Amino acid sequence: MTTKRSLACATHARRGNGLVLLALLLVVGIVLIMMFGKTGGTSYMDQVKQTRDSGREMAREIRTEQMSLLIAMYRESNKKLPKAPADLESPGAFNDGWGKEMTFSFEEKTGKTMVKYHSAGPDGVAGNDDDKVYADTIPY
Repeated sequence: MTTKRSLACATHARRGNGLVLLALLLVVGIVLIMMFGKTGGTSYMDQVKQTRDSGREMAREIRTEQMSLLIAMYRESNKKLPKAPADLESPGAFNDGWGKEMTFSFEEKTGKTMVKYHSAGPDGVAGNDDDKVYADTIPY
C-alpha cells in the first residue's frame, strides 16, 4: 500500500541520485583533464613536472656558483687551483644531486678560468650516457 507521499519521496530520491551521479562524472572529468588532458596548452601534470625540473636546475646552478666561489677563495689564498674537492676542506660541498662527489677540471679561455664539474649522474657510474657536466667561470 503506497501513498502519494511515499511515491513523491521515491521520485525525488531518484532525481537526487541522478544529480549526484552527474556531479561525480563532472568531477572525474575535471580530474582527468587536469591529469592528462590538453586544454589549450600543457596538462597540469606537465606543468608540475616543468616546475619541478626548473627548480632542480636552479638549485644546481646555485650549488655550482657556490662551488666556484670556494675554488676562487682557495686560489686567492693558496695562489694555485685545487686538484681535488678534498683540497678545499669542505666535505659534501661538491656532491651532485644524487649525493655523489663530483670531480672538476679547469680550462683557461680569454683570460678567464672556466671550471667544469663532472657528475657520474643518477647511476653513480662515470663514463656512460647519464653523466652530467656543468660549467662555470671562476669569478676572480
